[in-house]
Amino acid sequence: MSTSHLESPRKILDLGAGAAACAWLGGPGLVAFLTSRPARVAVTPVAATSGDALDLPRITAQEVALLSKDVALVRDKEGTVWSVPLADPYRVREVVRDMRTLLARPSGEGTLAISDEGKVLSLALGRGEVGARPVEIPGRVRAGDAGDGVTYLLAEGERGGQLRVYPGTAPERGPSARVALPVEAAEFDQVRGGRVYCVVYKRGGAGLCVVTRDGASAEASLVTLEASIADVAVTDTSVIVAFANGKLALYDAAALAAPSDGPKAPVSTTATGGKGRPRVLLVTATKGATSLWIGTAEGEVMRAAVVEVAAAPEPPKAEPAAPVVQGASNEEVEALRKEIESLRGALGAKAGEVARVQTELDARGGEVARVKGELDAKAGEVARVQTELDARAGELARVQTELDARAGELARVRGELDAKAGELARVHTELDAKAGEVARVQTALEIVERDLARTREELREERARFEQSLGKRIDGVLPERVRSGVEFVVSLVENRRR
Repeated sequence: MSTSHLESPRKILDLGAGAAACAWLGGPGLVAFLTSRPARVAVTPVAATSGDALDLPRITAQEVALLSKDVALVRDKEGTVWSVPLADPYRVREVVRDMRTLLARPSGEGTLAISDEGKVLSLALGRGEVGARPVEIPGRVRAGDAGDGVTYLLAEGERGGQLRVYPGTAPERGPSARVALPVEAAEFDQVRGGRVYCVVYKRGGAGLCVVTRDGASAEASLVTLEASIADVAVTDTSVIVAFANGKLALYDAAALAAPSDGPKAPVSTTATGGKGRPRVLLVTATKGATSLWIGTAEGEVMRAAVVEVAAAPEPPKAEPAAPVVQGASNEEVEALRKEIESLRGALGAKAGEVARVQTELDARGGEVARVKGELDAKAGEVARVQTELDARAGELARVQTELDARAGELARVRGELDAKAGELARVHTELDAKAGEVARVQTALEIVERDLARTREELREERARFEQSLGKRIDGVLPERVRSGVEFVVSLVENRRR
């Protein structure tokens, strides 16, 4: 096939913040887009027309990789790689620190990470946990890319460095090809690889180092493009570039190899459209269909089809006529008979082996039947326990209903008690007021009693003085007999009064 052109991108979802990175998982067909501030990740099927983003707490996200449909890896700004369960992104776990680059592998067999010191680590998912182990790579690694069945690592070296091609997913087995990059690529820190092409570049620059692979050999060439590069994606037959001015351009082998004194002319161009300029690119290939995903600086995620047309088939070549075959000789017949006998012996041995395997399979079948019987018994036990649990649940529901009724009754009684308490408080307040009034009256009565006692005492003193004065007068005027009679009368009067 030869690439024809790019269709116009169509918006799929809105992340609400600028896209920082992307990755995809080929098995289940999932794409992931990541934002940095606020940190969000959106994982959606490649055929989806919409999607939602999940918030990631406490992470200033920079790069993402999908290990499975349930687990993603996210590298933050400080270089820490986190394991993120997609079903519960708040339960993030730290995996490793001081990482400069996270290389996502579309096959999901694990991924690679490059440390600040240029060391390579392999990150893989096992038994629900993500483990890390060092990979012995000579030299200091600057950048890389992990693809399906191939790994590209850019190591520091003379001139622009050395690009190494590692077959498979285990770089420690050694590279199958090495290529020295031109000195102009010394500052390039981004790598994108495919089956035929691998490109090395730097965001914001206009230079692109294209490495073409042919078996165990590889050749690098530096080309100049028409504008500043935002990101690059590689398909099986072409290189797609997103420019900072919002333009998308597609280059095939002929366009990249065409001689020119200025920037290379693309085969196809299209405008990104939507909100924001393109920031990250991602190519997915499913069931023969190739799609380009674009994440913009305003948070929009768009998808464009990469249209490919098949080359015209070559006319069939005329086959030479087969020579006439004569009858076989006796020697040939004897050799054929011996070969048939040999094949019969081999088939007999195979038949014996098949019988042995069949016996083993029968034994395994009996074991499977026994295990199935045990599982059925366990299933019956589980069903019985489930029935008991259902009965317990019904009993608990009834008790809960009674408790709710008791709670309602208690609430009503509590309301009545609160009303009575309010009434008692009011009566107590009135009694306190009455007690104060009584105390005041009591105090006034005590004052009056004291005044009466004082007045009574004064009257007694006045009476004593008066009686004393009267006695003296009577004694001077009346004779003794009369005075005695008067005293007698006075005593009678006093006794009467008493």
